[in-house]
Amino acid sequence: MDRPTTDEGEKGAESRDATPIGGILGDLIAAKADLEARNEALQLVNELTLRLQRRLDVEAIAAETVEVLARHSQAPLVAFYLLEGNEGPLRMVKGHGFNEREMQLGAVLPLLGSASGLAVRERRIVTVRQGAIDEGHAHPVVTALAERGLSTGLCIPLLRGDSPLGTVNLIFPDHRELRPLEVDTFHGIARAVSLALANALLVADLEHLAFHDLLTGLPNRAGLHRRFTRLAQHGGGSPQVGLILLDLDRFREINDTLGHTVGDELLVQVVSRLVCGTDGRRDGVFRLGGDEFGIVVPGAGSLAEIDAEARRILGALSQPLRVGGMGLEIGASAGVALSPGQDCDSHELLRCADVALHRAKRTPGSVACYARELDEHTPERLAMLSELGRAIREGELVLHFQPKVALQYGFIEGFEALVRWRHPRLGLLAPGRFVPFAEATDVMRPLTSWVVRSALEQLTRWNRQLPRLTMAINLSMRNLLDRSCPDALAEIVREVGVDPGVVEFELTETAIMADPETAMTALDRITASGSRLAIDDFGTGYSSLSYLKRLPVDVLKIDRSFIADMTSGSRSRAIVQSTVQLAHSLDLGVVAEGIEERESARALREMKCDLAQGFYFAQPEPAEIAGRHVASGGCLDVPV
Repeated sequence: MDRPTTDEGEKGAESRDATPIGGILGDLIAAKADLEARNEALQLVNELTLRLQRRLDVEAIAAETVEVLARHSQAPLVAFYLLEGNEGPLRMVKGHGFNEREMQLGAVLPLLGSASGLAVRERRIVTVRQGAIDEGHAHPVVTALAERGLSTGLCIPLLRGDSPLGTVNLIFPDHRELRPLEVDTFHGIARAVSLALANALLVADLEHLAFHDLLTGLPNRAGLHRRFTRLAQHGGGSPQVGLILLDLDRFREINDTLGHTVGDELLVQVVSRLVCGTDGRRDGVFRLGGDEFGIVVPGAGSLAEIDAEARRILGALSQPLRVGGMGLEIGASAGVALSPGQDCDSHELLRCADVALHRAKRTPGSVACYARELDEHTPERLAMLSELGRAIREGELVLHFQPKVALQYGFIEGFEALVRWRHPRLGLLAPGRFVPFAEATDVMRPLTSWVVRSALEQLTRWNRQLPRLTMAINLSMRNLLDRSCPDALAEIVREVGVDPGVVEFELTETAIMADPETAMTALDRITASGSRLAIDDFGTGYSSLSYLKRLPVDVLKIDRSFIADMTSGSRSRAIVQSTVQLAHSLDLGVVAEGIEERESARALREMKCDLAQGFYFAQPEPAEIAGRHVASGGCLDVPV
């Protein structure tokens, strides 16, 4: 039987049928919209995360973040702020949508008195609405934005753990209440940006450690080279760049005596002086290690200009420093070098400045400029040094001999041996072209051995014709510092079989006085074997009578500069006369070198000078030519 219906019943049944269907459909539509919104939010976070993975500097991270949010967040204004230090302020790194006035007003925000500061302090998202802004204190930038109808702002904190890094700010024109999905999305954005920012800051910290000195905060040696790279990239490549290399005097003594704490404090104060001395250009001062500093001078005009700058800086350092309640005086020495242009090899420029510094340190408190002719380590010199070792082994060296004449009788008393190099490319080289290279290295040892052995073997041959000839051979400071040298010389004399008494080793005053105690020990050992000693170039060095009395010297050689002026200047003549008398009073022989005129030879003979050598008698000649004097009886013309 059919169920009875009424209009009301039919309407009720229709209503009961429609409500569930409509509700389900509405729920489905809402669920779909929610799912789409979540997908969009997830895509936004994923896109930002992927783009930030490729960025390791703060500026790039800020730019990517602002660009992505400006496209997808529906916020017309976006700003990225970075917290400076622990106490702020917040400084805008990147902004989008702001006019010039708003950019200026919002460039820096305080931690107190701004919504961004509140987000940082409380580590939460802060919503800003017109009328209840910035903890009751409207920041000028918020007021300016409100004038444009931008009344709502979101400040999203960026955190590394619990440590704040900055904020991302979104500005909207309408009143907004954050929905849960939006809150989740902004938290996801904050996590992605915070992770990228934390990684970038870690890289920046590691880079800072790699390029800076921990104690002083100055750029280090690596920072110096990076500075030159940047100058080359951005400076146009034309202006010259100067480098001052500075080394503190007495720092090690102060450090060892007063301790490292005082030493560290002293270094910090020195840095302050250096920065002030360079007009506050802290990025131009570098700590290269220990007590060594570098100062870059861009756009330097000349070495003289850098030299003046270095002297001004040394003057600033010369004033006493107060450290640990004490007044300490500490000077410095400086070496300066100049690049040919900004596009230069910083390693080579640093090496050149170091060469100059080593020269300056011979006189503490001085400044020395780099000069190529004084550089012992140029590629050309290193190549020649390598060739010299080969030349010794392969017989490219030869000896020339200059006779020493007894002025009272005209007989040849002996010879001085002078080494020459028959270079396959450069021809015959005088000792000044290659011996200084050898003196800086261990090549000096085989070179000396070859010269001594070759000279004494030639002397042996000549003494068969003219007995009791002597042979003078030059030694260098390097030989005196070589502890094995005295024994090696004595061994060669024994092996060749000559009387040690006819062997005379010559040294300059400068070589002896470079390290007097070591020199005297070496000289005592040389004379103990029976050989004689002569001081070469006497009068041009220290001429210390106290040391002269202590040295086991047999002969003084008067420098040629006095001889050359002797006939025209009464002062030089008086010096030569006094030197002859001094030598004789000390029972020493006297040799005058550089005799080129007959009048000089006559004057020396009248002064009772013992021996003379020079072009007037004979120039240095190969053994076959010098040997003719021996074969003829060893007699040369002496003016009477």
